[in-house]
Formats: sequence, C-alpha cells, structure tokens
Amino acid sequence: MRPLSALAVYSLFGLSAASSTGPVVKNANHIFNVIHDSMRQWGSSLHHNGVSFFLVTVPAGTQLYHGTSNESPVNGTEWLAFEPEHAMVFARPRRRAPGGGPDGPPPPGEVDDEDKRREGHEELRRRHPHGQDETHPGPPPPPFEQFDENKAGYLHTYAAMKDLRLLYIDGMSAAKTQKGTLDSQDVLLFNGTVDNSRGSEPRGKGPRGEGDRARKACEMAEDDWAGRVDGVLRMEAGFEIILCMFERDLIPVRITQVKSRTMDEHARGNNGWEEKDHGPPDGGRRKGPGPGGPDSLRWMRAVTARYQDIGANRVSVNYENFVTAFSHDVDLFPNDSALPRLEHLSHSELKPIQKEVTALVLTHDARESSWNWRATADAIVTRYSDELTYLASNKLATIEALHDHIEVLFSPFVDYSERDALLEADRCATQFMPVSLQGPKSLAARSVYSVAHTVCSTLLEVWVEQELESARDTLTGLIRYLDWTTWKECRGCEVNEICVIPIWPMGTVDDYDNPQCKLVSNPYDGDGESYWGGMHR
Repeated sequence: MRPLSALAVYSLFGLSAASSTGPVVKNANHIFNVIHDSMRQWGSSLHHNGVSFFLVTVPAGTQLYHGTSNESPVNGTEWLAFEPEHAMVFARPRRRAPGGGPDGPPPPGEVDDEDKRREGHEELRRRHPHGQDETHPGPPPPPFEQFDENKAGYLHTYAAMKDLRLLYIDGMSAAKTQKGTLDSQDVLLFNGTVDNSRGSEPRGKGPRGEGDRARKACEMAEDDWAGRVDGVLRMEAGFEIILCMFERDLIPVRITQVKSRTMDEHARGNNGWEEKDHGPPDGGRRKGPGPGGPDSLRWMRAVTARYQDIGANRVSVNYENFVTAFSHDVDLFPNDSALPRLEHLSHSELKPIQKEVTALVLTHDARESSWNWRATADAIVTRYSDELTYLASNKLATIEALHDHIEVLFSPFVDYSERDALLEADRCATQFMPVSLQGPKSLAARSVYSVAHTVCSTLLEVWVEQELESARDTLTGLIRYLDWTTWKECRGCEVNEICVIPIWPMGTVDDYDNPQCKLVSNPYDGDGESYWGGMHR
C-alpha cells in the first residue's frame, strides 16, 4: 500500500471544514446522540436531560392504555401509556385516607369528584416519598389506608381516532428529579411558572406540578400553537402521552377490570414497589428504591423490551426539522456538568430557543417527508462502536497490528493508485448517507455527517501514528467525545435477567456507572447511593 504522508493527514484536518456538508457543526456529537437516543428507553435513560423537541405522529388505530380506578371512559386531558403493563400499575382502587378523598377531606367549597382527581393526574402520577423523608425518591403510593378487597382498578384500552400530532420532549422528561430532567419543560416551555410546591398546593394541581404541566402544555397547544399538536410525548419508566382531548382523539376499545389484590398483597408489594431501607437519615449511603412483585415484574419486562425502540411503527419522528438547545450559542454545561442544564440560562438566552420551538410547530408537520436519520446514526454506531472499543484496547499489541486493522476498515474507501486523505475521509463519512441528501442540508444531516467524518478522520490519523500509546490515547479521546450509549450495554444477560440502569425513581449511582445483568424479578435490590437523590419539589 501507499501510506499517507504526515502532510496529507494534516491537510485532512486543516481542510475538514471544506467537506461535502460545510463547516463543522457545533455540538455535533450531542446532536448525533439526541437523534440516536430518540424514542429509545436505553439511550434516553442514560442521556436523561433532554433539551430537544421533535414533531411526532402516532398513527390512527394505534392502541394506547390508561390505568384508573374508574370504569367510565375518560374525557378531557389525561395520560396514556404505550404499554399496558405501564398503565396497569395505576389500575387500582381509589385511594382514600380516613375522612375523605385521596388526601383527606377536600377544602371547603371544593367538590371531591373523579374529575378533580383526574385533573391532578391522580391515577398516573400521585407518587409520594417514602415515609416522611422527602429527600428520597418516591415510587407509586403506599397501600391504601382504606381498602376494599372486593374492589379493583380498570385498564382502559383506546385507539387513536386519527393520526395524533404530538410534541416529543426528549430525554427522561417525565421524571420528577432535580437533575435537570424537567428543565426543557419548567424552564424553557413554561418560563418557571410551574408550581412544584408540596403541602400548600391547591387540590387538583398534583404532586410536583404534573397537573400544572399538563394544563400548560395543552393551553400552549391551543393558544400559542393554533391547535397544531394534540399533546406531548415524554418518557420515564416507559413512554407516555399527555393527550389534551380524549373524547376528540380516541376511540374506546375496551375497559377491563384488573385482578383485585388483597390487603396483604398491597402491603407486601406496595402496588408493585417494595419499600427499601434508605440507610442512615444523615444522607449516607442508601439503597435505591426498587420494584417488587407481579406488577413491577410485568412493568420492567415491558420497559426493557423498549430499550432499543418504541416498536411496531407506533411513533413516526420528523428528523428533518427539530429544535435542540445544542445548536444555540449557550453554555449548556455549567461548572463542567456531565449532562446539559437550562436552569442557569437568562431569559434572553432562552428566548431564541422558545421562538424556534413555536416556529417548528407552526410551520412544520410531523407527517411531512423526513429521512430517518436515526437509522443512519444506527448504521454508523453499529459499524464503529465495537471496532473502536477493540482498537482502543490492549488486544492489539503493536502499532503495526493496529495499522493493519484500520486498513481493513478503510480499504473500501481507498484508491491505492492515488491516495487522498480528504476524499477517503469523505467517502467513509458518507457511506450510509443517500447521495441525494449529501451537501449542506438539515441539521440532522450535517450533525450525522460531522460525527461520521470525525470518526473516519481520526482513524486516518491513527493509521499514520507511530506510537502505540499515543494512538490508543487518540482513540480513547474519540470514544469520550462520541459518548455512545452502546458502550454501557450489558453483554450476555440470561433470559431471566435484564441490563439495569437507573430509570426514575429507581437505581443507584453504580447502576449508572456500571450497568449489570440482574434478575428481572428484583433488579433494583442492591445497596448503594440512590442515583436520583431528592425528588423535584
């Protein structure tokens, strides 16, 4: 072969801005991951602070689920789950404390009816902290203080009456945490107006502002966005929809009563969640809360089945036109934070992003023609994820062996009669891109190309590196820059195990740093510091 000269490699990096898609994209690695993680439980759980917004469509006829204490069809605004197991966790009898409704008697002059409970997302979001210590994340509510063994909840199955138009807020945007999962809503969309207070909040508002978020989202959809979206799509332990008008957009398919549970089962399983010992009250190490019992066994199997995709073509994403804070000139990583935040940004810094979201909704449609850039990102990740791990390891003992392996990867893009680093990097970077979409196109196209070009040009650089340790350092730096979530996936889990990562409100710091295969019947039973810390209050 004719090796590249050092001059050729330097010219590659010096002229990379003149590649087929124009200048290098700011935060291209993060935007690439936004695309790759979208509608995936796995990537959205690890990169849980979403700062991006997509238009999506749920096709007419798609079945969606709602768990409740009431067998009557829902009217108005409520929550829908994509998986029946998710909704079944909340298909339970009405919880009543002594003396009145779910939280005691209603305030003077307020009617204690089912509509009020729905308005506060009683069924899907009333999660209280363990005991009296509100610094620990709380799973679904404790056993009912008044419980009728002959009662049971209901699982509602609905079908979309039309193609549902939704605004998808990426990351784990339904998780009520202080880690930044709510920034895209509370800070950017709602300008800090969501009331997250506890104790003194009006009935119907819902814990941690969930009812407020639902109302504000639907008000924005109607007033600011001219009714062009029907609701919001978010994710926590499963994907969900806040749908603004059930009676307009859904057809009831069936309403079935779920299996009733005895008082002993409720006390033992806590509606599918076991109370865990949270350790010393002085903030020392504690166990993360974990699910237990049949409800959570069903739920966790359903959740982990969606690690890599929502599946069944149930959601179509417009990747040609979307909004991300990563494309704006703002500091999203204050104090070198590991994940992006928005809460520190000024109004003047947030305003352009807010305007872009509004323009996205008003000028584009979720159903317009869009190339599936996530599929292109997938092809790049699956092509190079394992290869980069192998190249950066100590399995290749000499620089010559490293060079030989890179040549195997690069040979399809090389004209050995006339070596040209720029052309070789471009051929490599555009391997999975349709010819018609190459050039200065959408943000997705430019970001995907930029990341692919970085991978390919770095491999070319290492191909002419003469020091093995220096080559490995370069490859390790590339892996850190890319931050692909595939590098945290477990290998070889048994059929009765799942790969465990923190999914709010469950999981420990070690689950995030070192995901491991654990029994699906009790995946969050290990000791360790809770990953999520205090709940958003």
